[in-house]
Amino acid sequence: MIARPWIRPPIALLAWLAAAWFAVSACSPSSRGGDAPSGERLKVVTTTTMLTDLTRSIAGDALEVEGIMAPGGDPHLYQPTPGDAKRIARADLVVTHGLKLEGWIDDLVRNAGGDAKVVVSTEGIKPLKDPTRTNYPDPHTWQDVALWQVQANNVRDALVELDPANADRYKARAAEYVKELEALDGWVKEQVARIPEGSRVLVTSHDAFQYYGARYGLEVVAVQGISTESEAGARDVARIVDLVKGRGLPAVFVESSVSPKLIEQISRETGAEVGGTLFSDSLGAAGTPGGTYTGMIRENTNRVVGALSQATARAPKDP
Repeated sequence: MIARPWIRPPIALLAWLAAAWFAVSACSPSSRGGDAPSGERLKVVTTTTMLTDLTRSIAGDALEVEGIMAPGGDPHLYQPTPGDAKRIARADLVVTHGLKLEGWIDDLVRNAGGDAKVVVSTEGIKPLKDPTRTNYPDPHTWQDVALWQVQANNVRDALVELDPANADRYKARAAEYVKELEALDGWVKEQVARIPEGSRVLVTSHDAFQYYGARYGLEVVAVQGISTESEAGARDVARIVDLVKGRGLPAVFVESSVSPKLIEQISRETGAEVGGTLFSDSLGAAGTPGGTYTGMIRENTNRVVGALSQATARAPKDP
């Protein structure tokens, strides 16, 4: 595995993004920071598609919630745009994931200006560690529905602080959302338990499912590392091929925001089927089954359980 650290966008680029925004906004009467004018909703900007869905679920129509990233985007590799600087400069609150997922967000906020408060939704969560890098967290906490409840409560608290007049509304909506997550968490456990024990191995493109595996009882093996910025080499592919053959695994999985080429190669070389496309770092398009957080988790679980429990396991290769 060739691990590359996240490459920060050049300061000059970020300064240009901010300058491009201020050049436009200087003539605009709508540019502002701080409290919203009477009758105008407060503005919240979120980074990932998962956080956008979460924040909208709690805020309802009381706040204007706008996400930086679009469905299918990769937060590890994202490059900010002048439009992002504009969103940040106008925001009253910025909701981030943290755990070094969005390595670009701090510079974007600093260079965009404005006076938005920045909230890290993973505050209080003890993360898993990236096994390939020292003191580097695994940021993919959303794959554990129990941890997503923690993030929901953190976002709730941030919205209450931002807009105390609607505090009761946010608390009630958050309570309903967490109740839904509790039921989803139990459902995932029940579904994964249907997979034969010998097939409870999730082989994916990049290492985004360790929290899912730890919570729901699956061994997780990936071709690439925690970040999609890491590059898989021939040894990584050979390692996975040997594992799939040696254990007779029935299926491997591609991801919606990662190239499928390596997993497809492993499928060809082992005879294991491609069990489906999993949502890893982004939700699906709006209006599709994977277009919400709860829908994403259900879609992933159905595909994993279906492929690993219904496919006929091949006989393991003799050592």
